[in-house]
Amino acid sequence: MFTPMCESKMKALSVIIVSYKNIDIVCDCLDSISHYNDIGDELEVIISDNSEDNSLVEAIAKEYPWVKIIKNKNEGFGAGNNRGFEISTGKYLLFLNPDTILVEPIFKFAIDKFEKDDKLALFGVQLLNKSGSKNKSFFLLDRNGFIASICSYLCQNLGCYFDGKMFISGADLFVRRDSFIQAGMFDENIFMYNEEPDLIKRIKLNSDSKRTAFFRKKRIIHLEGGTEDSNIQSVISHFKRLYAADKYYMNKWGLDIKKAYKKRLRVAKNKRKIFMLLNRRGSISKMDRIIAFYSDILCDLTI
Repeated sequence: MFTPMCESKMKALSVIIVSYKNIDIVCDCLDSISHYNDIGDELEVIISDNSEDNSLVEAIAKEYPWVKIIKNKNEGFGAGNNRGFEISTGKYLLFLNPDTILVEPIFKFAIDKFEKDDKLALFGVQLLNKSGSKNKSFFLLDRNGFIASICSYLCQNLGCYFDGKMFISGADLFVRRDSFIQAGMFDENIFMYNEEPDLIKRIKLNSDSKRTAFFRKKRIIHLEGGTEDSNIQSVISHFKRLYAADKYYMNKWGLDIKKAYKKRLRVAKNKRKIFMLLNRRGSISKMDRIIAFYSDILCDLTI
């Protein structure tokens, strides 16, 4: 367990970044943090590295002496964030993906939001693709199906976030330190995916501050959503990892996984119809594989 820091030793904000290989992306993220640091020495940056070798740690230590670095066994995204948190001193936290780039000062804004609203536990800002178009910044909480997909799309484009009905993307989670502790930190039984809704639910149940929010006027680039993956095997691997996370998460919170996957299958079939009309052959091929995967999962759940 982590040891609580003395008040006098605390920084204003700790940025915690879980890294896994890809030195260039991490360096771009750190360069943007340095460039847009508007709170000076009150900022603390921690790299929690899950890579197998030491190349990233060595590169960061050489080029960025102001960054704290720890080396972990790769036990997942949540575990890596927890290890970073355990050495942090910030009154407030920013769990930030390595494939993000700051485009404007944001740290003083975050501190002011928390200081002015003691009920605010967690928030996110507008994520952008590299092109500057809107990326997905939040998602519907435990909602599946075609209508849910349309609602999510409209809310993303309009910037409409509903506390209690949605959850913030894990690419940029600004969190009050006390709320994170009271929620029990990230659930390390989740290797990847579903960390955000799980944490937000426990904040709602256990934290003194319970409000979550989305502030669309501040922006961060999130590279992941800006490129279309052409490797179908990567897409299927993603869905396999997501299914493993879904089984644990839905069982934990008493959700019906079979019902959820039936709705996802219907959405995939409807998307395929749209791609057929648009004659997008590559997307049709991917959707065929995804439909087959969902169908196999439902067969297994029925047995």
